[in-house]
Amino acid sequence: ACAIAGYVLAPASVIAPVTGMDIVWNTVIAPCSLGEQLTGRRLSSSAIIFVMATASVLFRQISEVKWTAEYVTGVLSQGRTELYALFFLAWFALNHFVFQKYPKGSAIRGFSLGATAGTLAGNMWCTKIVAVFTDQCFSGNCDAWSHWVAWLMLFFAVFFSTSNLYYISKGMQQYEALFMVTVYMGSNIATNSLTAVVVLAEMDDAPWWKLGGYTLCIIGMMAGMVLLTEGEQQMPSSKSPVRHLLAGGFLGALH
Repeated sequence: ACAIAGYVLAPASVIAPVTGMDIVWNTVIAPCSLGEQLTGRRLSSSAIIFVMATASVLFRQISEVKWTAEYVTGVLSQGRTELYALFFLAWFALNHFVFQKYPKGSAIRGFSLGATAGTLAGNMWCTKIVAVFTDQCFSGNCDAWSHWVAWLMLFFAVFFSTSNLYYISKGMQQYEALFMVTVYMGSNIATNSLTAVVVLAEMDDAPWWKLGGYTLCIIGMMAGMVLLTEGEQQMPSSKSPVRHLLAGGFLGALH
């Protein structure tokens, strides 16, 4: 509920980096609660992702947009939105049919599970639109909900918020939280930030240095996840009841 309220009050490009605090709490808590080893590579990778996510706020572009069903239809019909959809489908297929076929314990398989879940959950552009339309309706203007595009956005918002649970649940059961949650949240923030630029067009009126800085922050987050994955050694699937319990708690928090 707090996240949805945030999307009503601020652009997605501002809200996305705030979730980076989850990486900090996970880095602090996991070694104590699960006895996981906080290696130098894990610490530096988590720090890079968090710093890049936080720094992206400095390049935010504040612009007023009057969200209507017609405006959203125009946003979705952009060529770059269609290109993003094709790229995302290709990315999903590559992970689901190739990387996740690697044996259990493989760092590539672990990265794929976390990144697939994170990129699905990171498609918050539709949640932003639904949140704004809902706020308008509470204010007495429900015109947007008489248009098909509002219901399509609601469908996608529910789909992206639930479809990621399958992948993150498998990842949390098979890999350490210091690895899995960092990849999940990093890919979540990167996707959220990317779609704010590509789909929602929040940076269209930004000067070149803001757009460039924001883009570098997204690239930095991706580099942090690559650094983390390269440093992971193959680990056997954990059957620890504590991990399964905390995995369930993490999934519950995602709702």
